[in-house]
Amino acid sequence: MKEFLYRIPSYLPTTIVLILLFYLTLVPQPLPPIEVPMLNFDKIVHMIMMGGVSFTIMFDYKRRERQRILPLSVRLYVLMGTIVLGTLIELAQGTELIHRGCDLWDGVANAFGCLLSFFLTPTILRRLL
Repeated sequence: MKEFLYRIPSYLPTTIVLILLFYLTLVPQPLPPIEVPMLNFDKIVHMIMMGGVSFTIMFDYKRRERQRILPLSVRLYVLMGTIVLGTLIELAQGTELIHRGCDLWDGVANAFGCLLSFFLTPTILRRLL
């Protein structure tokens, strides 16, 4: 499994995840509306999406650099960068061009997903790579 993960081209997973993120967040209606009988389900989706972006960037970095431990400085840069990215996406959703609505709580969920990834990713990557 580890050998396969190291053979994936550098930053290909991050590129794919970012393309999906931009499509799902910046296209006016990327998917048909569905009803989920769970309160604030969309906030969970926001946390998973931004946590996934954060995880994928750190995964690609560690895989490319072949470092045993993911440096704290890298984790902090990824945390700050993905929080800024999530905030910019929320602001873009509120523009006339996209018409999706800028929601403060979506931004909070984005940041929380990034923060969860900040703490969980090193343990996951230690076992994965």
